[in-house]
Amino acid sequence: MKKYLLLLSILMMHKASAEPLMIAHAGGGYDGVAYTNSIDALHGSYQDGFRHVEIDFSWTSDHQLVCLHDWDKTFKKLFKQKTKKPLSLAQFKKLVENHPDYRSCTLDSLAAWLSNKPDVKIITDIKYNNLKGIQLITEKYPDLKPQLIPQFYQPEEYSMLKKMGFTDLIWILYQYKGSKNSVFELSKDMDLFAVSMRASQAKSRILQKLLNQHRIFVYTINKRRQLDKLVEKYGVSGIYTDFLKLNR
Repeated sequence: MKKYLLLLSILMMHKASAEPLMIAHAGGGYDGVAYTNSIDALHGSYQDGFRHVEIDFSWTSDHQLVCLHDWDKTFKKLFKQKTKKPLSLAQFKKLVENHPDYRSCTLDSLAAWLSNKPDVKIITDIKYNNLKGIQLITEKYPDLKPQLIPQFYQPEEYSMLKKMGFTDLIWILYQYKGSKNSVFELSKDMDLFAVSMRASQAKSRILQKLLNQHRIFVYTINKRRQLDKLVEKYGVSGIYTDFLKLNR
Protein backbone atom coordinates (compact mmCIF):
# COMPACT_ATOMS: atom_id res chain seq x y z
CA MET A 1 0.00 0.00 0.00
CA LYS A 2 2.82 2.40 0.91
CA LYS A 3 4.61 1.62 -2.36
CA TYR A 4 1.40 2.33 -4.28
CA LEU A 5 0.92 5.69 -2.54
CA LEU A 6 4.55 6.61 -3.20
CA LEU A 7 4.20 5.75 -6.88
CA LEU A 8 0.96 7.74 -7.11
CA SER A 9 2.65 10.72 -5.46
CA ILE A 10 5.55 10.58 -7.95
CA LEU A 11 3.15 10.39 -10.87
CA MET A 12 1.16 13.36 -9.57
CA MET A 13 4.37 15.39 -9.12
CA HIS A 14 5.44 14.55 -12.66
CA LYS A 15 2.07 15.60 -14.03
CA ALA A 16 2.21 18.89 -12.14
CA SER A 17 5.74 19.63 -13.37
CA ALA A 18 4.68 18.91 -16.95
CA GLU A 19 1.94 21.54 -16.90
CA PRO A 20 3.17 24.36 -19.19
CA LEU A 21 3.11 28.05 -18.45
CA MET A 22 0.00 29.32 -20.24
CA ILE A 23 0.27 32.75 -21.86
CA ALA A 24 -2.79 34.64 -23.08
CA HIS A 25 -1.85 35.61 -26.64
CA ALA A 26 -2.66 39.21 -27.69
CA GLY A 27 -4.52 39.61 -24.42
CA GLY A 28 -6.36 36.33 -25.00
CA GLY A 29 -9.32 35.62 -27.21
CA TYR A 30 -12.46 37.64 -26.51
CA ASP A 31 -15.93 36.51 -27.56
CA GLY A 32 -14.39 34.21 -30.16
CA VAL A 33 -12.16 36.94 -31.61
CA ALA A 34 -8.35 36.79 -31.48
CA TYR A 35 -5.86 39.67 -31.57
CA THR A 36 -8.11 42.27 -29.93
CA ASN A 37 -5.39 43.26 -27.42
CA SER A 38 -8.30 44.72 -25.52
CA ILE A 39 -9.02 45.57 -21.91
CA ASP A 40 -12.02 43.25 -22.21
CA ALA A 41 -9.76 40.36 -23.29
CA LEU A 42 -7.31 41.14 -20.51
CA HIS A 43 -10.10 41.11 -17.94
CA GLY A 44 -11.45 37.81 -19.25
CA SER A 45 -8.00 36.20 -19.24
CA TYR A 46 -7.38 37.39 -15.70
CA GLN A 47 -10.72 36.02 -14.54
CA ASP A 48 -9.79 32.70 -16.18
CA GLY A 49 -6.58 32.54 -14.15
CA PHE A 50 -3.96 33.75 -16.63
CA ARG A 51 -1.13 35.70 -15.05
CA HIS A 52 1.16 35.91 -18.09
CA VAL A 53 -0.24 37.91 -20.99
CA GLU A 54 1.37 38.74 -24.33
CA ILE A 55 0.44 42.11 -25.80
CA ASP A 56 1.16 43.41 -29.31
CA PHE A 57 2.26 47.02 -29.67
CA SER A 58 2.29 49.18 -32.81
CA TRP A 59 3.56 52.71 -33.38
CA THR A 60 1.15 55.57 -34.09
CA SER A 61 1.93 58.37 -36.54
CA ASP A 62 2.87 60.61 -33.59
CA HIS A 63 5.37 58.08 -32.20
CA GLN A 64 3.25 56.59 -29.42
CA LEU A 65 2.47 52.93 -28.76
CA VAL A 66 -0.97 51.35 -28.88
CA CYS A 67 -2.03 47.75 -28.35
CA LEU A 68 -2.41 46.58 -31.93
CA HIS A 69 -0.83 43.76 -33.91
CA ASP A 70 -0.56 45.74 -37.17
CA TRP A 71 -2.15 48.57 -39.12
CA ASP A 72 -3.02 46.30 -42.05
CA LYS A 73 -5.12 43.13 -41.76
CA THR A 74 -5.63 43.21 -38.01
CA PHE A 75 -6.65 46.87 -37.98
CA LYS A 76 -9.18 46.20 -40.75
CA LYS A 77 -10.52 43.13 -38.92
CA LEU A 78 -10.94 44.92 -35.59
CA PHE A 79 -12.23 48.29 -36.76
CA LYS A 80 -13.96 47.35 -40.05
CA GLN A 81 -12.05 49.93 -42.06
CA LYS A 82 -8.73 50.35 -43.87
CA THR A 83 -5.90 52.76 -43.30
CA LYS A 84 -2.96 53.39 -45.60
CA LYS A 85 -0.74 54.54 -42.75
CA PRO A 86 -0.71 54.51 -38.93
CA LEU A 87 -3.21 56.77 -37.20
CA SER A 88 -2.38 59.24 -34.47
CA LEU A 89 -2.92 58.31 -30.86
CA ALA A 90 -5.95 60.59 -30.66
CA GLN A 91 -7.49 59.02 -33.76
CA PHE A 92 -6.92 55.52 -32.39
CA LYS A 93 -8.47 56.44 -29.04
CA LYS A 94 -11.55 57.76 -30.79
CA LEU A 95 -12.00 54.49 -32.69
CA VAL A 96 -11.59 52.55 -29.45
CA GLU A 97 -14.19 54.68 -27.67
CA ASN A 98 -16.69 54.13 -30.48
CA HIS A 99 -16.12 50.40 -30.87
CA PRO A 100 -19.34 48.53 -30.08
CA ASP A 101 -17.76 45.36 -28.66
CA TYR A 102 -14.36 45.89 -27.01
CA ARG A 103 -11.75 48.48 -26.12
CA SER A 104 -8.29 47.88 -27.55
CA CYS A 105 -5.84 49.23 -25.02
CA THR A 106 -3.39 52.11 -25.10
CA LEU A 107 -0.43 52.46 -22.77
CA ASP A 108 -2.61 54.59 -20.50
CA SER A 109 -5.45 52.09 -20.23
CA LEU A 110 -3.03 49.15 -19.95
CA ALA A 111 -1.17 50.84 -17.10
CA ALA A 112 -4.46 51.64 -15.36
CA TRP A 113 -5.61 48.02 -15.69
CA LEU A 114 -2.30 46.73 -14.30
CA SER A 115 -2.20 49.19 -11.41
CA ASN A 116 -3.92 46.83 -8.95
CA LYS A 117 -2.66 43.57 -10.47
CA PRO A 118 0.99 43.18 -9.43
CA ASP A 119 0.72 39.43 -10.05
CA VAL A 120 0.35 39.93 -13.84
CA LYS A 121 3.33 39.84 -16.19
CA ILE A 122 3.08 41.47 -19.62
CA ILE A 123 5.14 39.88 -22.39
CA THR A 124 5.80 42.60 -24.96
CA ASP A 125 5.69 42.12 -28.73
CA ILE A 126 6.95 45.32 -30.41
CA LYS A 127 7.77 44.33 -33.95
CA TYR A 128 9.53 47.53 -35.03
CA ASN A 129 11.94 49.70 -33.04
CA ASN A 130 11.67 47.28 -30.15
CA LEU A 131 14.27 48.84 -27.85
CA LYS A 132 12.83 52.30 -28.43
CA GLY A 133 9.40 50.94 -27.52
CA ILE A 134 10.58 49.29 -24.32
CA GLN A 135 12.34 52.51 -23.35
CA LEU A 136 9.19 54.53 -24.03
CA ILE A 137 7.08 52.26 -21.81
CA THR A 138 9.56 52.31 -18.92
CA GLU A 139 10.08 56.07 -19.11
CA LYS A 140 6.36 56.84 -19.24
CA TYR A 141 5.39 54.19 -16.67
CA PRO A 142 8.46 53.26 -14.58
CA ASP A 143 6.28 51.41 -12.07
CA LEU A 144 5.38 48.88 -14.78
CA LYS A 145 8.96 47.74 -15.30
CA PRO A 146 8.82 44.85 -12.79
CA GLN A 147 5.75 43.53 -14.63
CA LEU A 148 7.34 43.51 -18.08
CA ILE A 149 8.97 40.56 -19.79
CA PRO A 150 10.36 41.98 -23.02
CA GLN A 151 10.65 39.80 -26.08
CA PHE A 152 13.58 40.53 -28.38
CA TYR A 153 14.14 39.53 -31.99
CA GLN A 154 17.84 39.87 -32.71
CA PRO A 155 20.63 38.59 -30.41
CA GLU A 156 22.30 42.01 -30.16
CA GLU A 157 19.20 43.33 -28.37
CA TYR A 158 19.85 41.01 -25.41
CA SER A 159 22.75 42.92 -23.84
CA MET A 160 20.99 46.26 -24.32
CA LEU A 161 17.89 45.05 -22.49
CA LYS A 162 20.07 43.65 -19.72
CA LYS A 163 21.70 47.06 -19.36
CA MET A 164 18.21 48.54 -19.04
CA GLY A 165 17.78 46.37 -15.94
CA PHE A 166 15.56 43.55 -17.19
CA THR A 167 16.20 40.11 -15.72
CA ASP A 168 13.46 38.14 -17.53
CA LEU A 169 13.85 38.18 -21.31
CA ILE A 170 12.45 36.05 -24.12
CA TRP A 171 14.22 35.55 -27.43
CA ILE A 172 11.41 35.06 -29.96
CA LEU A 173 12.62 33.68 -33.26
CA TYR A 174 10.12 34.74 -35.92
CA GLN A 175 12.19 37.71 -37.14
CA TYR A 176 15.58 36.06 -36.77
CA LYS A 177 17.11 34.98 -40.11
CA GLY A 178 20.12 33.13 -38.73
CA SER A 179 20.51 29.37 -38.62
CA LYS A 180 19.18 27.07 -35.93
CA ASN A 181 22.76 26.28 -34.99
CA SER A 182 23.43 29.98 -34.43
CA VAL A 183 20.43 30.19 -32.07
CA PHE A 184 21.89 27.35 -30.05
CA GLU A 185 25.40 28.82 -29.99
CA LEU A 186 24.43 32.45 -29.35
CA SER A 187 21.99 31.60 -26.55
CA LYS A 188 24.65 29.71 -24.56
CA ASP A 189 25.76 32.94 -22.92
CA MET A 190 22.26 34.28 -22.40
CA ASP A 191 20.24 34.09 -19.19
CA LEU A 192 16.74 33.80 -20.64
CA PHE A 193 13.22 33.39 -19.37
CA ALA A 194 12.62 31.30 -22.52
CA VAL A 195 13.20 30.96 -26.24
CA SER A 196 9.90 31.24 -28.15
CA MET A 197 9.28 29.67 -31.55
CA ARG A 198 6.81 27.99 -33.88
CA ALA A 199 5.80 24.40 -33.13
CA SER A 200 7.70 23.14 -36.17
CA GLN A 201 10.90 24.72 -34.85
CA ALA A 202 10.44 23.19 -31.42
CA LYS A 203 10.44 19.76 -33.02
CA SER A 204 13.78 20.24 -34.76
CA ARG A 205 16.74 18.21 -33.54
CA ILE A 206 19.02 21.23 -33.28
CA LEU A 207 16.65 23.46 -31.31
CA GLN A 208 15.76 20.55 -29.04
CA LYS A 209 19.30 20.91 -27.70
CA LEU A 210 18.23 24.23 -26.19
CA LEU A 211 16.40 22.26 -23.51
CA ASN A 212 19.75 21.62 -21.81
CA GLN A 213 19.87 25.31 -20.89
CA HIS A 214 16.63 27.12 -21.71
CA ARG A 215 12.89 26.70 -21.63
CA ILE A 216 11.15 26.42 -24.99
CA PHE A 217 7.84 28.27 -25.47
CA VAL A 218 5.65 27.79 -28.55
CA TYR A 219 3.07 30.00 -30.29
CA THR A 220 0.15 30.05 -31.01
CA ILE A 221 -1.56 26.84 -29.86
CA ASN A 222 -5.34 26.50 -29.64
CA LYS A 223 -5.80 22.72 -29.60
CA ARG A 224 -5.35 20.78 -26.39
CA ARG A 225 -4.15 17.70 -28.23
CA GLN A 226 -1.36 19.66 -29.91
CA LEU A 227 -0.40 21.23 -26.58
CA ASP A 228 -0.16 17.83 -24.90
CA LYS A 229 2.09 16.46 -27.66
CA LEU A 230 4.41 19.45 -27.54
CA VAL A 231 4.75 19.15 -23.78
CA GLU A 232 5.08 15.38 -23.53
CA LYS A 233 7.18 14.65 -26.62
CA TYR A 234 9.19 17.84 -27.15
CA GLY A 235 9.64 19.24 -23.66
CA VAL A 236 7.81 22.51 -24.35
CA SER A 237 7.11 24.32 -21.09
CA GLY A 238 5.25 27.43 -22.25
CA ILE A 239 2.32 27.94 -24.61
CA TYR A 240 0.88 31.11 -26.12
CA THR A 241 -2.84 30.59 -26.70
CA ASP A 242 -5.91 32.51 -27.78
CA PHE A 243 -8.63 30.19 -26.57
CA LEU A 244 -7.31 27.29 -24.47
CA LYS A 245 -8.22 27.37 -20.80
CA LEU A 246 -6.02 26.69 -17.83
CA ASN A 247 -6.11 23.25 -16.24
CA ARG A 248 -7.35 24.10 -12.75
